[in-house]
Amino acid sequence: MPASARRKKDKVPAPGTKGEKSTGFYTKKRWRSVLQETRVDLAGRALGPRGALIVGTALFRNTYVTFLDLSHNELGDDGAISIASMLRGNTHVQYLNLSHNNMTDAGGIALASAFIPNVSPSGQPGQWNRTLFTLVLMGNRLGDDTLLAMGNAAACHRDLTRVDLSWNTVGENGTKCLMRAYERNPLCVYELAANAIGDEGAVYLCEALQRHGGKTQTTLNLYRNSISCPGAEAVGRLVASSSIMQDVSLACNTIGFKGVQALQHQLTDAAVIASCTLRTLNLSDNWIGDEGAASVAAVIKADLPSLERLDVSENKITDVGATAIITAALQNTHLLLLNCEANRLGPKAVDAVVRLIHETRTLKSLNVAGCVGSADHRRTLTIAVGETDGLHVELGPSPEDATGSKDIMFIDKMTEHLQMLADQEAQRQKESLAAKKTKKAC
Repeated sequence: MPASARRKKDKVPAPGTKGEKSTGFYTKKRWRSVLQETRVDLAGRALGPRGALIVGTALFRNTYVTFLDLSHNELGDDGAISIASMLRGNTHVQYLNLSHNNMTDAGGIALASAFIPNVSPSGQPGQWNRTLFTLVLMGNRLGDDTLLAMGNAAACHRDLTRVDLSWNTVGENGTKCLMRAYERNPLCVYELAANAIGDEGAVYLCEALQRHGGKTQTTLNLYRNSISCPGAEAVGRLVASSSIMQDVSLACNTIGFKGVQALQHQLTDAAVIASCTLRTLNLSDNWIGDEGAASVAAVIKADLPSLERLDVSENKITDVGATAIITAALQNTHLLLLNCEANRLGPKAVDAVVRLIHETRTLKSLNVAGCVGSADHRRTLTIAVGETDGLHVELGPSPEDATGSKDIMFIDKMTEHLQMLADQEAQRQKESLAAKKTKKAC
């Protein structure tokens, strides 16, 4: 094959070229218009690796696009490599979303390499990215090696301020690199919700944030990370020492009552109460039980001036623990929202809620949906809520309503089915009558 023909074959076509299925959802004219906008949303377009190559090539020298969403496109590692090549040459994209693209560490490392200074084969300085601020990689299959590579990337590219690795497979080994990563770039935030960092990883992360990082990090989301008491204790130490941490989530872990006790120990210290900046604490679904509820009540009683929202939903709390929490809320003058959903309120807790409804001056929202099974208790709370307009109380649907709605749905479906059978029988009779008339006419 002649060299010119081979070059023509290897040339990457423009997006929308006839016969290119991966980018054929737009015409070439429409693509030219799209790539001259500042925000380009191509989420869920099934681009695949081939589409990533075509779009990446088109964006290599693009000076218009600053926001690029390529999520849900089945790019894989080959697509990640193509996007990494684009990033080396592009000087305008500031936000890039590559979430849910089935990438592994091979693709993650390739992306990170786009920010590392390099040398071309000729010995001249190569190309690397200096303009991207935010990189969203959630919902892939990225692990420890990707976090290590991204830490090195952020150290080289100091303007990279957010790397979202939520819903991946980062473990405790990956977090060991964060001490050095935060030391070299304390402004970059790594989002690690729904991974598997465990207690050791939580300790590494919190110690790194305490010593070097967190200069701009006001949120710590460790949702579903297999964290128990030691990890909760590390989070407590971080919050107690931080002057900027505002929102913390430990939801869907297993910190238990011992983990809550560790948090209580850190947050109820007099010096911490005076300086703490914590605004939101989410302890949902942590199996804290009534023993943990007593520690939660102690935190509420401490009346941290900054703490406005507290979530203890789905925690196996019964009447005893719920009563302690509600009673403590009566003594708090700063809490605005308290979520106790999907626990269990008995007569004592219901009485405490009634009193809270009438006496609170600061609490604005109380969620006890799924907590009250007794019709009498629900009636008591409904009457109390109707007597004041200061506090919104979410009771959720009653068990009777839920059962009734299911019955209504069943009846509706049965009626629809019977009507369908009646229509079919009427149609058969009509066709039979028409056939008889035709036969007589013959």
